[in-house]
Amino acid sequence: MVKSAPKFSKFIIFSMFAILSIPLLAKELLMLTDDGPPHMIAATKSGIDIDITREILFDMGHQVKLGFAPLKRTMHQVANKEADLFLPTFFQQDTTKLFISAPIINYQPIAFALKKNRYQFKEISDLAVVRLVTFQGASGYFGNEFVKLSKHNGYAELHDMSKLPEMLIKNRCDVVVLDYYIFYYYLQKYLNQNSVDYFAIEEIERFTLFPEVKAHVGFHDKQLRDKFNRQLRLYKNLGKDKIVINKYIGAKQAHL
Repeated sequence: MVKSAPKFSKFIIFSMFAILSIPLLAKELLMLTDDGPPHMIAATKSGIDIDITREILFDMGHQVKLGFAPLKRTMHQVANKEADLFLPTFFQQDTTKLFISAPIINYQPIAFALKKNRYQFKEISDLAVVRLVTFQGASGYFGNEFVKLSKHNGYAELHDMSKLPEMLIKNRCDVVVLDYYIFYYYLQKYLNQNSVDYFAIEEIERFTLFPEVKAHVGFHDKQLRDKFNRQLRLYKNLGKDKIVINKYIGAKQAHL
């Protein structure tokens, strides 16, 4: 006859299972980024890129502390192990000091116009005949055709991207070239703050003349990057990234 384990032993075994079932919190991680709504918003310590990355790290058991600085500086700080990770980074490969994640989101440069104008843009050079407004420094991002375009009189760059959707609505320009998420973030803010009864979001037409740009997270620890990538796949499979995007640009735009 087998004797039952003493109550004390049963308690120890139960306690061990209980402890193992609780997610262990790892060390606090320092995440560095810049200010660029809606992807990164310093004022609220939030944003699409920040929220996605922070939620994934939290699912991994980490707490995250945020710091804000220009992106070049954040990259150097992570490479020098003064911080654990930075975002976003583009067109970056692994080095001996930096390990780059799978894409957390694809930035989407889009040419926006009003449907009523019935434009038929097929390539970047077609934009030469319209009044085009875009973000400051755009001529350095989209290749030689866009550089040629930037020489035309109807071309303008603005530092304040929040004004671009309003300019399109009020016919102060014909086309806005801007990241999909940035455009709809500022459009929603403008429509919420102003009574524009005559305008509906559906009146905007989008032209995908530019390739998407994949945004990544940079780590100084390869193992942490690898674990992040695995959790990122689970996170996206559950559609959690779409929930975050919905919060910043609206449900309809988040699922297009």
